[in-house]
Amino acid sequence: MSRLLLILLSSAAAFAQPQINYRGVVNAASYMAPGLPGGSIALGSMFSIFGKGLGPSSTPALAFPLQTTLAGVSITVSQGSTTVSAIPVFLSAIQINAIMPSNAPLGKVTLRVTYNGAKSNAATVQVAASSFGMFTANSAGMGPGIIQNYLSATETPVNQLQLPAKHGQTEILWGTGLGPVSFPDNVAPTAGNVTQAAVFVGGVPAQVTYSGRTPCCSAIDQIAFVVPPNAPSGCWVPVIVQAGNVASNAGTMAISDSGNCSEPSNALAQGLISGGNVASFLAARISVHEDIGVIKAGDVSADLVGGYLASEVRGGINFNPMFSLPPAGSCTAYTVNGWFPDDVSILPGMAPTGRLLDAGAPSLTGSGGTSNLVTPADLGGMAFGYLGGALSAVPALANKGYLNPGTYTLSAPGGKDIGSFQVSATVPSPLNWTNRDQLTSIDRTKPLTVNWSNAASGSTVFIVGGGVDLPTNSTAFFLCVAPPGASSFTVPPVVLSNIPASRARRLQSPAALYVGEWSFGSPANIPANGVNFGSFTTAVVGGRTVTFQ
Repeated sequence: MSRLLLILLSSAAAFAQPQINYRGVVNAASYMAPGLPGGSIALGSMFSIFGKGLGPSSTPALAFPLQTTLAGVSITVSQGSTTVSAIPVFLSAIQINAIMPSNAPLGKVTLRVTYNGAKSNAATVQVAASSFGMFTANSAGMGPGIIQNYLSATETPVNQLQLPAKHGQTEILWGTGLGPVSFPDNVAPTAGNVTQAAVFVGGVPAQVTYSGRTPCCSAIDQIAFVVPPNAPSGCWVPVIVQAGNVASNAGTMAISDSGNCSEPSNALAQGLISGGNVASFLAARISVHEDIGVIKAGDVSADLVGGYLASEVRGGINFNPMFSLPPAGSCTAYTVNGWFPDDVSILPGMAPTGRLLDAGAPSLTGSGGTSNLVTPADLGGMAFGYLGGALSAVPALANKGYLNPGTYTLSAPGGKDIGSFQVSATVPSPLNWTNRDQLTSIDRTKPLTVNWSNAASGSTVFIVGGGVDLPTNSTAFFLCVAPPGASSFTVPPVVLSNIPASRARRLQSPAALYVGEWSFGSPANIPANGVNFGSFTTAVVGGRTVTFQ
């Protein structure tokens, strides 16, 4: 009996021990994966710890000076013989927000949580002088940033789709991670620049007038900047902050000199802006030249089709990475904790703001016959299908594609929400990516220029690139939209900087660069009852495996 009692007591003690999740310590604003260049925790910044049994269900009231122990929770940060205490400011059983002391050691440290005398497992954390994260409205580190339009000292509304900024207007951006301060971290902050940050609005450098702590809140930073006169207009103009040569997550802001923002060249976005029923379909051929990390070089292609049918509710912070594209001539970036899209197939914001809709089971018809899209009952308004593919290294599979250049017809019988429809669109011949074979190794500290020719008339060229670091389970990628009629585009280093560097073992670092064209500016309209904004778009994409240095 005594042996059984000891086992039970040991099990209870283990259960009561606080547990920090693997790679569960992140910037409290960006939530950037720790394995990425911008995933370090800055001195003097607010960071989040995720796990279980970390603390009580609620946080006691806070008052200055803040304490290093809060409701029985304390946090140590150690490196060798040096140990400092972080300052907890928010508590729950699964999350703690705390301040990394300005005097913490730089580099790899060991972090532990103690709750009511029980110590957690050790978490390894990378501490940096600066590593800025921008707060976003969806609390996921992407989409509309927490940015205020400065109209007067007493009027600073949050930037939204219906409250865009104007060119030349001062904006106030909120985040954390500019760097350490000379005063104590546990007292009301003193105003003053901490680190001279650089702000890029749609890729255009902005004038920064202040980059330091907020007067209200320890570890929280404000950056005041002026919207550049040559920044692009749009509903989701990318904003990236660089502090200490480390790039932040990419948030967005709305810019318009004439009231509500608009996306005249992006028909896919209208439902998010205005609200209404959306039916959006994309048929795409994706061909990739693989010559890195493979035994034999070759080309692999896949022909895919997907559909999204949903009711969208008009809102000031609406964002969906499928439709909220950067304006022509600019780039955005995404970072993911996991392997996207293999392990993490859905980014934050991909769910509709309303409900999914039913139009029956769609089908696609072309020269290769008719292919029915899959419409799983549990996914409602989602439809998708694999149409075919090709593998150049296998003669029997070298010509098994479906989406050859030509006209394709999308049909649906109609359902309980959307009526029947039939609409056609053309798949163009692929453009000529003229410097593809020269872009095998990409230096993230230098501009990346992509050249092409023979893009289809009226189409839009886009560039996508990124990589995965499998040992740290981290992904970063970018999306750029070229200006109409362009035959070249240069991706700036600040957009590339959070892509993980390729490892010596290439299979640990899958990475690729893509150049494609689509007709999202003027796709085929879907004429169906129950559809306010409908589109059938085609895309032809060419890619190649690369390394990032």
